[in-house]
Amino acid sequence: MLRKEDFEPNMETEDKIPGAQPENPAQSQRFGDFIVKYMQNVQNTMELFPGTSFQAINEIFGVLYVPLENMGELEVTGTSYNSIPKCYTYMDMEATGASGITRLHDHPYLKLRGKGTAVAVIDSGIDYQNAVFRNAGGSRIAYLWDQSLEDEEGMGKDKEQNESGRELESENGDVGNLLENGDDMADTEVPYGKLFRKKDIDLALASEDPFSIVPSRDTNGHGTALSGIAAGNMVPGENFTGAAPEATLIIIKVKPAKQYLRNFYLYPPDAEVFQENDVMMAIAYAISWAKKLEMPLSICLGIGSSQGAHLGTNALSQYVDYVANFSQVSVSAAAGNEGNTRNHSTGIFSQGREQIVTELRVAEREQGFTMEFWGEPPEIYNLSLQSPTGEILDISSSLGDVPQELSFVFVETRVEVIYVSIERQTGYTLVYFRFIQPAPGIWRIFVRGRDNQNVSFHMWLPVQGLISEETYFLEPSPYNTVTAPGDSLGSITVTAYQYRDNSLYVQASRGFMPDGNVVPQVAAPGVQIKAPQLNGLYGYASGTSLSAAQTAGTAALLFEWAVIRGNRPFFTGSSVKNYLTRGAKREDRLQYPNRDWGFGRLDLYHTFELLT
Repeated sequence: MLRKEDFEPNMETEDKIPGAQPENPAQSQRFGDFIVKYMQNVQNTMELFPGTSFQAINEIFGVLYVPLENMGELEVTGTSYNSIPKCYTYMDMEATGASGITRLHDHPYLKLRGKGTAVAVIDSGIDYQNAVFRNAGGSRIAYLWDQSLEDEEGMGKDKEQNESGRELESENGDVGNLLENGDDMADTEVPYGKLFRKKDIDLALASEDPFSIVPSRDTNGHGTALSGIAAGNMVPGENFTGAAPEATLIIIKVKPAKQYLRNFYLYPPDAEVFQENDVMMAIAYAISWAKKLEMPLSICLGIGSSQGAHLGTNALSQYVDYVANFSQVSVSAAAGNEGNTRNHSTGIFSQGREQIVTELRVAEREQGFTMEFWGEPPEIYNLSLQSPTGEILDISSSLGDVPQELSFVFVETRVEVIYVSIERQTGYTLVYFRFIQPAPGIWRIFVRGRDNQNVSFHMWLPVQGLISEETYFLEPSPYNTVTAPGDSLGSITVTAYQYRDNSLYVQASRGFMPDGNVVPQVAAPGVQIKAPQLNGLYGYASGTSLSAAQTAGTAALLFEWAVIRGNRPFFTGSSVKNYLTRGAKREDRLQYPNRDWGFGRLDLYHTFELLT
């Protein structure tokens, strides 16, 4: 049985304040969201902006909901950028044998299939009616939290209480036993959206109209595919099995990002993006429910963002580091699919090199986009911007985080710039660009170092899907393109390869981090992988999120062997990462750790061979 201290301590899910709004600010378009730490002066901020409310994520992080009418325009400054939620999107849309998983399913002694463990998929939801997520006891989903659904009762609170009023105990964490006779696993309330438990889903599955009982839908199919790869049933007729086919599923459908953030980041109207704080909230509640289930937890994150310094300093990356320190919590994160998108450029100042010119091609009919410049300390950087017509405007480095607007004479483009000489989280120089109605053609960014330091800088555009494919750097670099939260040191960051010929996925993001930390850590099959689709169908897909899903299922198998069967009672999320990297298959001709492959190809069977 797992101990209480093996998981994140209990948290207050909401701090109520006088004059709280009748609508839920987490879902309302009238409120802006800011991620804060408790050590910040939250109370003064709430007094400064009337109508502000606060929602805890855990004992360190929380969210301030500020009425948009009271907060003015969003600005990137040295103190605020990390508080503005970044937006994350999907990293993509029969390989278990290549990872050594199938041999362990069928091993005469081990027979590892994830029994007694929980796998959490935080994504687009799940097609809960699919037979791949059901067994003889009904649904294998213990909890389904749909953040996007509005609660008719108000404030998004789940009012249902545990009917038995007793503590539920498990035998090896068997969720089927725990939830029989309609018992609730927990009376934990969710701060917004709707929470459905196994008994609710079982009732829906037995109904002629399932969505009248559990109205949650996966309209994208991404979450269904990840859930199937991580923990779907064995389906011999389809030659398919998930990595952990007997694990219990925890599913969180993340709500879409609010319009004010989409406007601020200049995303296309049809882009599917999610707020950083909603993902953090999903992680917190997944941990809470796993604790109630008394199960070790493996979390799959198949989303990513190129915003930030790529140093693990985004709030979500910090939070992943934090939760990965808990004894029985592992986080598998996709490395990203930015290796050949041409959305990253870098420059290195060496002795005697005074100026570096970066060329950016802007597509026809590009409506707008953001770009981030991050310069390594201690250099002081001077930047200028040249329009396609040849007009050059300097960017001031001495205005002290004051927004600058560059207005060109011969093009109608407006460029908003914030120059942050010392960004609070990293110490790097941040120059944040917003190109509004940019003129098509070749733009040039001139970068000069004031002190002739031997340092480097990076520029990142938004990830694919959030910017035109025809807007890109003319001399890009495929390296340093691992997306957040894959830049977290606490996660298992996974890249993708073609298991049929052992070739790297051409679109896979590459390492390392700008400060030299090793990402990705391992490579898993992620090219033309069979996965469940919507409406009970199966198809093939590629991408690093699929690799992360298989790795999440693999982590569940390790937890089963180590914790549930008592072989390593104090097994941690860090232990999972260390075991998988130690057992990874490596080629003699390559040097490891490797910027493309990390420590090698995932091979759980080889990991167990090393144990004997």
